[in-house]
Amino acid sequence: ISSALLAALAALGAPATQAAPAACAAHSATLVASAAVLAQAAVLAAAHEAAPAGECAAGQTPEECAAEEAAANMKKAAKLRSQADDAVMKKNYKDAVALFTEAMKIESHNEKNVYKRSRVYSKMGNFKAELADLNHALDLKPDLLSALAFRAKAHLALGECRLAAEDYENVLKAKPAHGDAKKLLPKALECSAQIQQVEQFIAQSRFDQAERLASEIIEVTGKAPRVKMLRARTRFAMGNYFEAIADCGDVLKKEPDYIGALLLRGRAYYRVADHEMAQRHFKEALHQDPDNKEVKTEFKRVQKLVKLTNKGTANMKTHSTAAWNDALDAFKEALEVDPSHSEHNKVLFNHMCTIYTKWKKKAEATDACEQAIRLDTSVLDPYVSLADMLTRMAEETPEFEEALRAWQRAHDVHREDHRVREGLQRAEAGLRQSKQKNYYKILGVPRDAETSQIKRAYRSMAKEYHPDKHSDKSDEEKAVMEGKFQLVAEAYEVLSDAELRAKYDRGEEVFENQGNNNRGHGFPFGRRGGFHFHSRGF
Repeated sequence: ISSALLAALAALGAPATQAAPAACAAHSATLVASAAVLAQAAVLAAAHEAAPAGECAAGQTPEECAAEEAAANMKKAAKLRSQADDAVMKKNYKDAVALFTEAMKIESHNEKNVYKRSRVYSKMGNFKAELADLNHALDLKPDLLSALAFRAKAHLALGECRLAAEDYENVLKAKPAHGDAKKLLPKALECSAQIQQVEQFIAQSRFDQAERLASEIIEVTGKAPRVKMLRARTRFAMGNYFEAIADCGDVLKKEPDYIGALLLRGRAYYRVADHEMAQRHFKEALHQDPDNKEVKTEFKRVQKLVKLTNKGTANMKTHSTAAWNDALDAFKEALEVDPSHSEHNKVLFNHMCTIYTKWKKKAEATDACEQAIRLDTSVLDPYVSLADMLTRMAEETPEFEEALRAWQRAHDVHREDHRVREGLQRAEAGLRQSKQKNYYKILGVPRDAETSQIKRAYRSMAKEYHPDKHSDKSDEEKAVMEGKFQLVAEAYEVLSDAELRAKYDRGEEVFENQGNNNRGHGFPFGRRGGFHFHSRGF
């Protein structure tokens, strides 16, 4: 019985099944009638083509029309399959998939179309699509042994080893001598047992063992997505976020719509503070599954964190007290979004450290800077900010020991950084100077004062302490004023001379016999030394 006749018989309600010849013999009269119908359909074909689509030609009964349409569809589907086979031969796999898809639309009940398309997906490495087609083919024809064997292989390629083992066992039940099933069943069983062991290791937080075993499975099965995801989960739990990103990336190359891989990769990017990439992956996951609550939660959290951080950094750029207070508020709120997010929180603490050290708020600055250092001991900025603040404060007190310790700690971390070298030298010089005369403090100017500022301060103080202005004072008061006058003159002599000032700033001796306080100088107001130096008040 031809396939065309079978289709016609099906349309007429006859028992057209190749597996039941007795039933066919019992309906021989129907067979003859059906053959006559087919002959008549051929005669009326031209008239039918002229009729509108979906309508029968003039003189045709509905049964005749249905039989003719079935025969035409079978012919069209066969032609599409032939074209698809040619495309496969030429490795035009996308064209082949499209052609088989068209054939499926015409013959949705024919397992050949979907089975053949599954073989194309296999050649393309799209095992997920292959698996879906093989499931469909087996729904249409449960005893299609080749589809069952290929489904087992697809399961194995995806890392679904337990399901692969079940399919291979069913293949061997139907055909005990099946070569691939006999060869691959032990491999599938071993893989299944190993995956179960990896999952147990993960549940027990034995991540090192889980990663090693997952890597061994991958060596055997190749880049199976399900096994890759197991290792990615393990690496994420171990804090190896970049390795987890790589594993999830391999999975997404094969299955771009894999929600679990998108979510885990987004989380890994979040943990390394690449919030842009994290948001991109969460968005794609929500595109695939808009109602996924887990993804929504992750996406909202990173959005809030980015918004607060951007607000704070924008306010820092304005350099106004009010804006910096707003920045601090934003950073504090951002820290509350995810206290465990150390990779980003160290940035927030560092920003706070910068603001507090600029303001010389010692307690707050020390806390913020130390928090940043605790989260990442290799980042230099909080060391420098804290040490610089302590140095500036020491230049006012002067108490350089703490500042020197802060610079030495920074030096232990980054010996070659010019800021650290210069800061350490500055603190060492300050410590030495603190045990001698502080010329900057004598003139009441900061260490970074311009020459013009130093000159103005000198003129003002020299006039105030000039001996001629205190001639009516007691001898003791005159001595005090004369001592201060000479200190002012000595400070100006050093700080107004670029070479002497540089030596002084480096903590070097600027005069011979520097320790002798009875040193005399020439003074701009015409008086010379010989006075006894008194440093009280300075």
